[in-house]
Amino acid sequence: MLEFNTIFWDWNGTLLNDVQECIEIINVSLQKRSLQPLVLDEYLKKFEFPIKKYYENIGFDFTAESYEQAGQEYINAYSGRMFECQLHSGVVNALSAFQKKGVKQFVLSALLDEALQKCVKHFHLASYFAMVRGLDNSYAHSKIDLGLRLIAETGCDKTRAVMIGDTVHDYETASAMGISCVLIAAGHNSKERLLACGVPVFDSVRSFVSQFSGL
Repeated sequence: MLEFNTIFWDWNGTLLNDVQECIEIINVSLQKRSLQPLVLDEYLKKFEFPIKKYYENIGFDFTAESYEQAGQEYINAYSGRMFECQLHSGVVNALSAFQKKGVKQFVLSALLDEALQKCVKHFHLASYFAMVRGLDNSYAHSKIDLGLRLIAETGCDKTRAVMIGDTVHDYETASAMGISCVLIAAGHNSKERLLACGVPVFDSVRSFVSQFSGL
């Protein structure tokens, strides 16, 4: 495997294990609208970006209400529960190992930036990252534009940079940024969906680190 010197980490689902909380939150919203709640397998098959499309696919009717209203409902609920989540096993060791190897690390997330900053600080991870960037709105349309801005700011060698995420959208973002991608099948999309992207897929951050060249 290529010796990367720059990593752009996704946050939700990749470093933070928040899938169960996210399912519980969206199921409250679905039940409030008399819609069918999601089980884990169905969620992993249906979760996607833009979030509006995901909402429509699971039954939300945006002729009857605004997407902004539904999105804010979710954000308010998530803000009240994000500190209940835990990091995925092996995350701290992985960040530390890459830092010791001189790899520059960033967070590139579709989470609202204010919430992201609080969450990274809550888990005492800020010292591992050169920059932590989230979106400037609550509606999670895409993080491609954010990724393009971030890679321009860093001036990194794209041939030695990698995006590590847990969704098809992370692959789409890496492709737009012109960098490699590694996907972790422990987050918000099924392993089958990730394998279809045609990039390396690992079952955990720990398993990725164990096979990374030089570690």
